[in-house]
Amino acid sequence: MTDHTLPYGPDDVAVWPDGTWGLLGDVRAGDYAYMSDDYEIVRSVDHARLKALGVEEDFDIEPG
Repeated sequence: MTDHTLPYGPDDVAVWPDGTWGLLGDVRAGDYAYMSDDYEIVRSVDHARLKALGVEEDFDIEPG
């Protein structure tokens, strides 16, 4: 079976357990090298997950 899932892009979001977040492109560029590698990658269009993680205000996602 072929996997048609698109790879994560630079505008997707890495979220660490402590609530710190960064764009995946910045993480890949080494801007978060001081952080652990136990982050969750969330697609930038997954507003429900970004809300659940508490970072929706940083992305101007409407509440609700």
